[in-house]
Amino acid sequence: MKKFCLLLLILIVSCFMVSCVETRYLEKLGLITAVGYDKSENEEIKGSLVLYQFNPTQQDVEKILTTKAKTSKGIRLSQNLETDHKLASGQLRVAIYGSELASEGIAHLVDTLERDASIGNMVYLAISHSTAEEILTYEMKERPSNMGTYLYNLLRQNLESELLVPPTLQEFITDYGSVGKDPVLPILTASEGKVGVGGIALFHGDKFAKEIDNEKIFYIRSLIEEYKLGSLEVEIPLDKFDSFLLNTNHYQEEMEEKKQKLYITLDSIKSNHKIKAKKQKKPEFTITLNIEARLLEMSEELKLSDPKILNLLEKEISIFLEKNLKETIDLLQREGTDPIGFGMEYKTIRGHQDLTNEKWQTLYKEASFKINVKNKIIRTGVID
Repeated sequence: MKKFCLLLLILIVSCFMVSCVETRYLEKLGLITAVGYDKSENEEIKGSLVLYQFNPTQQDVEKILTTKAKTSKGIRLSQNLETDHKLASGQLRVAIYGSELASEGIAHLVDTLERDASIGNMVYLAISHSTAEEILTYEMKERPSNMGTYLYNLLRQNLESELLVPPTLQEFITDYGSVGKDPVLPILTASEGKVGVGGIALFHGDKFAKEIDNEKIFYIRSLIEEYKLGSLEVEIPLDKFDSFLLNTNHYQEEMEEKKQKLYITLDSIKSNHKIKAKKQKKPEFTITLNIEARLLEMSEELKLSDPKILNLLEKEISIFLEKNLKETIDLLQREGTDPIGFGMEYKTIRGHQDLTNEKWQTLYKEASFKINVKNKIIRTGVID
């Protein structure tokens, strides 16, 4: 009898629980896969979103809605009036911000995403070189079935290839909320029938401060995360390898027609780094970057069986990397942006726990950096 009563009680509770869950039919939902925000007139924001609408009679149905409002939630209310599908943000993959809007700050818009319980913290964020609307509506040579899914896959594969710093909602919120560290996001461009990553956006707080090209991201990322399978092209002086060249006739013929540089492609890069701040009022940092890589390709043929050549290559590559790291850090200092987190490291020193972002901006400009790169070629690949 007791078992029967217990079973009856479970069934009654289950019925009540089921009745509280809202039933959603897939055919009636508009699944948002991407959103975009741009600056508009009269202090309004122009919002664009990409919908996936399930239709059993068609393979894929994509719809793009664009409206204006004072807030992102106001945009959502207006967009609801323009579709017969109920908008659902649980499948949101990418959020894009126009460069003009981003230069004025995006914290309030990012905060809205974070507060939405249906949106995961692994949503990718990006900046548009022009406007977010242009990216989402751009007519590509091969238009994907859903632009939101395409952009997500684009960013994901570049992230997995270690060509980007993680551009997730979680990373942005964490960096923005930390004293002594600024966010960094990819910049999307649309041209020649293609949409791709055209650069990197550096931030000062939540404001887009500076665009840099993709080549610089290696040096920023190498001081944020460890490389496991990275790749990089370097250039070193060719004249230091005169006596080691195999095809000297080709070298002499080309000498006057091109700069005397030896171009090398490194891949399978593994790295680790250490940043140490000295205990003094004026910030002084010692940076050590250790790299192991495979030499995949060179623009000239060398006698790589000679250990002296490998040692010279390692030395010259280290000099090249140190030079570019220094130039990158100088750029960051001039722009007043700290994506690497030198300020966070400085704050850990005893006596500087009360460091604020305002104080760090002043100290950052006065900081000095000592850089040491240790490069090792672990094996050689195909040499052309």
